[in-house]
Amino acid sequence: MASVAYPTPQSQQGAVTVQKPSSTSGLVSWLTTIDHKRIGIMYGTSAFLFFLLGGLEAILIRVQLARPENTFVDLQSYNELFTMHATTMVFLALMPMSAAFFNYVVPLQIGARDVAFPRLNAFSFWTFIAGAIVLNLPVLASLPGTFTYIFQQIVSSVPVLHLPWSQYVPDQGWYAYSPLTAPMFSGKEVDFWVLGIQLLGVASLAASFNFIITIINMRAPGMTMMRLPIFTWTTLIVSVLIAMSFPAVTIGLVLLAIDRLAGTSFYAPYALVNGQLVTTGGDPILWQHLFWIFGHPEVYILILPAFGIISEIIPVFAKKPLFGYGVMVYATAAIAFLGFGVWAHHMFTTGLAATPTAVFTAGTMLIAIPTGVKILNWTATMWGGSIRFTTAMLFAVGLVSQFVIGGLSGVMHAVSPVDTQHNDSYFVVAHFHYVLFGGTVFGLFAGLYFWWPKVFGRMLDERLGKLNFWLTFIGFNLTFFPMHFLGLAGMPRRYWSYGEQSGWWFWNSIASIGALMIAGSILVFMINVTRSMKSGAKAPADPWDAATLEWSIPSPPPVYNFLEVPQVTHVNQLWYDKYGDDHGGQAITPKPLNVIPAIEGDDHGVHMPNPSWYPMVASIGMLLLALGILIPNPHIQVLFLGIPVISLLGTVIIVLGVYGWAFEPASEPAH
Repeated sequence: MASVAYPTPQSQQGAVTVQKPSSTSGLVSWLTTIDHKRIGIMYGTSAFLFFLLGGLEAILIRVQLARPENTFVDLQSYNELFTMHATTMVFLALMPMSAAFFNYVVPLQIGARDVAFPRLNAFSFWTFIAGAIVLNLPVLASLPGTFTYIFQQIVSSVPVLHLPWSQYVPDQGWYAYSPLTAPMFSGKEVDFWVLGIQLLGVASLAASFNFIITIINMRAPGMTMMRLPIFTWTTLIVSVLIAMSFPAVTIGLVLLAIDRLAGTSFYAPYALVNGQLVTTGGDPILWQHLFWIFGHPEVYILILPAFGIISEIIPVFAKKPLFGYGVMVYATAAIAFLGFGVWAHHMFTTGLAATPTAVFTAGTMLIAIPTGVKILNWTATMWGGSIRFTTAMLFAVGLVSQFVIGGLSGVMHAVSPVDTQHNDSYFVVAHFHYVLFGGTVFGLFAGLYFWWPKVFGRMLDERLGKLNFWLTFIGFNLTFFPMHFLGLAGMPRRYWSYGEQSGWWFWNSIASIGALMIAGSILVFMINVTRSMKSGAKAPADPWDAATLEWSIPSPPPVYNFLEVPQVTHVNQLWYDKYGDDHGGQAITPKPLNVIPAIEGDDHGVHMPNPSWYPMVASIGMLLLALGILIPNPHIQVLFLGIPVISLLGTVIIVLGVYGWAFEPASEPAH
């Protein structure tokens, strides 16, 4: 792999000029970019589009459940909706939106000009797109039939259109429990899900290795590990979590693929042979262990970036340094470490013995301690501060309040009898949405409002932003708090419909109204974004009076980030530059900050890596490799020695892409 060495610029301001990458423009410049900032924007845009798709799926679910014995969607479509809603939100919306912040913000916070491996970074993004295509190709193919069905429901009796691929939309649930995924009980839709998640795993692993190396090796001079911004710390810890947890689910998915494609029996205890049900020796609990030893760290992969985001925002708008910086770092690491020891609390109903049940109960209770430390530190940071309730701060405080509710119900489920009582009920749905929506989504929106001026150079409207927050906050609680009552009243999750006499109608209707309110809040956000891009106020380099290095350069940053590599002497370096030793700056007039403007030049000095087609080429090969296995039509699928030709073509393209990428010059030679 070609690497790039960045020389330290000369200390005289203006003496350094920048050699820009090879000239590309328009769409080609985005397809070939390896600039971490552009990749961050593409990650964020893609993730938001999938967030809208997952939200649409959620709205259809809530419309179906708004009244008893509803027939808005049929049973099969409902199974597909809740499977794709969860899969889309976890793997295609929340994780890549966190990756967008990792890509854009972390190199700026550590004073670097790019990530350690820019081409690997681009490969990670395009492989994420390949995985998203595999997961959603059946969804896209079935959309005409879906629209026809809805039209039929509303105005006419037009026959429903059934497309050949509509039957391949995954419908087994996002955690794909065996034996539901056995060939005896499922079809090709599980193969789409398996290979799509595999590609997304490759993308996540590539990104995690890149960020680990970037943060360890590319920090600015003087930036020791205990001077890292807290968001960079959470990025490093999440990257380690990904690197350690994704191999488990990768192994599980490989075994599942072999079960389905080669006829083995790792998970299925029974199989049909010549019409007879025979014992195969497979263990469905093996899948649960492999999945949840990934799946519970995945919760922290989703929530820790949001914790890092609000740990940057609360000090800025409370005008105080983060309370207990070192303790926050150790608490984050402790959450990640303990997260690997609690996976079996998802399996209390599987018949675990008393000893493992007790161990996992204790571990689940123990992990509440470092989480509680974080709540205490955020509260202490705000206590006595000069608080400005900007939109970013409102979303940050909203996370703290809503995550506490989800955390408390999580500790309840550490108690195995309570967990058994609530298992597979809407109480669990309420719990994890208070964690992942009340936590992760609130934190990501806080980050969007906080870093938007830095990314795009324009401010978002604060009035629309606060309307966005309150609609989200009220709609969220209207949607998910009633689910606690539904769960306690006995409503199982994943049920397509319910009867008039169940007593569940009232709270379901309230939840559906809340979901529509959340949809309205997202519409307000989109209006705000549109107005900002067209006529938003120009953003200065440091609109919030912030504390970290990314706010010391122009908005948006130049391609090279920092003209001069910054020297770091304090945790809150920018506050120190502006206020001296008083990091909070409450009673000191700020010193003028020297923001070095962006410069243009074509001489030697700062060498930036060239754009490259090869990362996308390698990812296209990954896509073709998967599609060759998945294409169901024997007239299209041509075999060579029993291997699909499309998969062989994909393999060749991967090899050529990686070969070209490895030997491509990193940048133009210096004059």
